Amino acid sequence: MGLLVVGNVAFDTIATVKFLPKENQATSIADISMSDGGCAGNVAVIAKKLGLEVSLYASVGKDFGNSAYLTKLRRMGIDLTYLQQVDSLTARSFMFSDGEGNQQIYYYPGASSRLAYMKVDFEKFSNVHFTAGEFSIYERLMKDASAKKCTISFDPGQEMFHRPIEDFILKCLPYVTYLFLNEHEMNHLLKRTNCKSLKDIFFDRMKSIIVSKGKKGATLYFVDGSIEVPAVKVDRIKDPTGAGDAHRAGFLAGIMKGYDEEVSCRIGNIVASFVIKGKGAQANLPDWNKVREVYMNVFGEDIK
Repeated sequence: MGLLVVGNVAFDTIATVKFLPKENQATSIADISMSDGGCAGNVAVIAKKLGLEVSLYASVGKDFGNSAYLTKLRRMGIDLTYLQQVDSLTARSFMFSDGEGNQQIYYYPGASSRLAYMKVDFEKFSNVHFTAGEFSIYERLMKDASAKKCTISFDPGQEMFHRPIEDFILKCLPYVTYLFLNEHEMNHLLKRTNCKSLKDIFFDRMKSIIVSKGKKGATLYFVDGSIEVPAVKVDRIKDPTGAGDAHRAGFLAGIMKGYDEEVSCRIGNIVASFVIKGKGAQANLPDWNKVREVYMNVFGEDIK
C-alpha cells in the first residue's frame, strides 16, 4: 500500500542574501536560482526517491502542463490521478536565505488555493500526509481516510500564521496520528489555543507530535514523555529550503517500513541533512541505500 500526499505544488525562486533585512532595509542577493517545490511536491518526490509508492493530490495552474516539473513527476512514476489543473498560475514561493540556516518566505498560492475535494480510493493507501495547502477541504478528506483506517500525518507549516486555527487546524487534529511542527509553529499553536503544553493538544488518535529544531535536531512528544533526536551534522548548509519536507518524507518512509518513531525521526534527520547540502528542496536527494549507509555510520545500526 502506498502514500498519498495532499497539499501544494509550487515553483520556487531561491535567493542567498548577505543578511535577512528588517523592515525598510535592503540587502544584496549573492545567488539566485529556480527550482521545483511546494510542500506536497517535495514530500512526494523525496518519498518516491526513498522507495515508497506515492500519489500526489494537488492543484496546479495552466503553466504546469508543459513544465519540466510535470515531466519529472511522470518520469519518477509518481501517480498523478489526483493532480488537478485549474485556470490560474501555479503557486510560487520566493525564499531568501542567509547561509546560516535562517530564511524568509513569500508565498503566492495561485492554483493551490483552488484545490477541490475529490473522492479518493483510500483503500490503496496505508498513509496519507497533509502538507500546507487548502485547509478548507482537509477535514473532509481526513474523515474519509480515517474511515478506511489510514494513518494520517499533518504538517500545517506556514499556513498556521495566516489561517484561523479554530476553523481549520483544530478541526483536523482529531483525525491525525502524527503532527509535524517547527519551534515557531509550536509556540504559535500553543499561544492561539491557550494551551500550556503540547500534551493538551493530543487527541485519541494521535501517537506523536514531532517538533523540528533545526541544528538541534527534533523532539518527539508523546502523551507520557518525549525523546530528543539529534540532528545529523553537516559541514556546511548550502540552502535550508525543503529541510522540513525532507524530514517528513524520511520519517514517513521509516514508519511505512515498520520502524518506530525514534528510528523514523533519525531517518528524517538523515534525509534532511542531504537536502540542506544542495540547492533547492528536490536536489541532492538520497536513495534508501544512502540513508542506510549514513544511519550505520552515525548510529551504529543497520536498517533494512
